Amino acid sequence: MKKTILICAAMALTASAFAQKSNLRKIENITYGVQNMNTLPAEKWVEIKQLVEEARNNPETAEDHRTWDWIGRSALYDRQIMLQEYQANGNKFKDMKAFFSNEETIVSAFEKYYKLIQTPNEKGKLPLKEKDLEVQKQWATANAGACRTNLFVGATQFVYDDPQTAVKLLDAYLNTFDSPLFEGQDLKNTDKNYKEAPYVYATALKGINGDKAKIEELLKQSLTSSNGPIACQDLITLYKEKGDKANETKYLQYAFDNYPQINIFGINLAQEAINDKKYDETIKICDEMIKRMKDGTTPTKDEAGNEQENIWYPYYFKAVSLFNSEKFEEAYNAFVEGDDNCPGHIELVMGAGTAAAKFGNNNFSNKAVCKPWFEKAVKYLSKAEQNWPDQSDQWGYQLYACYHNLENKVMEANYKKYAK
Repeated sequence: MKKTILICAAMALTASAFAQKSNLRKIENITYGVQNMNTLPAEKWVEIKQLVEEARNNPETAEDHRTWDWIGRSALYDRQIMLQEYQANGNKFKDMKAFFSNEETIVSAFEKYYKLIQTPNEKGKLPLKEKDLEVQKQWATANAGACRTNLFVGATQFVYDDPQTAVKLLDAYLNTFDSPLFEGQDLKNTDKNYKEAPYVYATALKGINGDKAKIEELLKQSLTSSNGPIACQDLITLYKEKGDKANETKYLQYAFDNYPQINIFGINLAQEAINDKKYDETIKICDEMIKRMKDGTTPTKDEAGNEQENIWYPYYFKAVSLFNSEKFEEAYNAFVEGDDNCPGHIELVMGAGTAAAKFGNNNFSNKAVCKPWFEKAVKYLSKAEQNWPDQSDQWGYQLYACYHNLENKVMEANYKKYAK
């Protein structure tokens, strides 16, 4: 009796395995003689998908190359339907996420298929004849290649609203660059999005609070892409938040050296230097920024033709550094140059007046020298009064002091109220 039970159990197992293998045979029967799979009725595809799903989930057929061939074919059918709906819907997807996820299914399925047809069984035999391998590679590569770029496109669509989906798409996209399926295509040099992907990936990972070390590495990889400036700013922010001053300054310097079209990096670098009282370094940075603005490397106007808001900072920081170095004559000239090139900033106008007055005070014993400088001071302090009359706390006392030093009693009396 026991022997009979064992025999029956073995027969049951064999029947089960045969049933699963029969799923693939059923698909072959359904599609037998069909030259164009797109002509299969929709109800047949429903049946095929059910059979494929069962084959995929059963250990007996999960690693069968035919299973993955049909996973890919089923996804190709869905792709065609979704593209038809896209066109009928005024070039809008009914379900964008479903479309791009299906693109990932196609690529992954044919990569798996290609791997399996080149994997020998326990007897060392390949599942296909050698003459068929190249034909099948071309088939798999063509279908996966038609969808591969869309993995990146889809990731850019979801990077902010659904970063988890973006990460999944990018994982699949980046895997293709080392995939045997695309061997010989030199994708790293021919795919224009290869350099752009790391920044999108880093952004998506930030959206799901992903591995910070990986985000940092991806940002570094992005420095030479079109997103280089913003990736570098992200790195600077990252190191600032970590309290890593050395790396913060390192990448601020990198940005200044490599993205001359954007002056905010130089401004921040100069601000850092002037805060550290490194005045010679500040002046050097500012001179380079001024040079870049004059030769057109750094735009001084936005796309609408309006003057950029921060182009006066290099002049100001340079002049302040000279002033703090007690080089008052040079500081005056720097403030004046700034006002000439970037009019409308009280900081530059007051700076010129203050520097001139300071130089005059330092040479007060020599009337022939100091008088012209007090007059220069009055010129700019008066300009400040004229343009910013409500800011007398800045120009009022200084005008009083200058007129006093010029021995102009009338004007001195006019401004005496500011001496209090």
